[in-house]
Amino acid sequence: MKRALGLFLLLLPALAHTSDLEVDHIRILTGREGTFLELQVSYPLNDTLWLKVVRTDRSRGVFEARAEGGYREVEAVPIPHGVSNFGLQTPYRIRLVGGSYKPGEEVPVTLLFPAGALLTLPATVEAIRSPPYPLFLGLAALASLALFATLAIRRRRGARRPVRAR
Repeated sequence: MKRALGLFLLLLPALAHTSDLEVDHIRILTGREGTFLELQVSYPLNDTLWLKVVRTDRSRGVFEARAEGGYREVEAVPIPHGVSNFGLQTPYRIRLVGGSYKPGEEVPVTLLFPAGALLTLPATVEAIRSPPYPLFLGLAALASLALFATLAIRRRRGARRPVRAR
């Protein structure tokens, strides 16, 4: 009986945190850089909650924090009061290692918070598409330079040349 009461008392903080916690827009992104979990967490309480573990049916989550032009591995990620986003270019990101995913499949993702609070949510796998902008911008810049060079050459040829006095 004492053991059950002790477990119940330990579970209360976990229940208090997870009842206020909302996780939205969860998806798994796969690409050349790796596989990442993208999600949005809403936490209305005025303290900081820590995300400790992320698991799927075939991989584990590695937490990374932005540092000196790159990312370094950290133990957990803070979830402060308000809305926190996690993705490829956010201050904290979650890399999934140890498994492969196919675009379009739905994968269960389990999130572990302090005091044993667990959330399991479905995430859809999407491929990261690298935008063609750098190639397009490079070609547009070359075309613009060629156009301006052609116009400058035509102006020089068409300009009247001064007549020399004899």
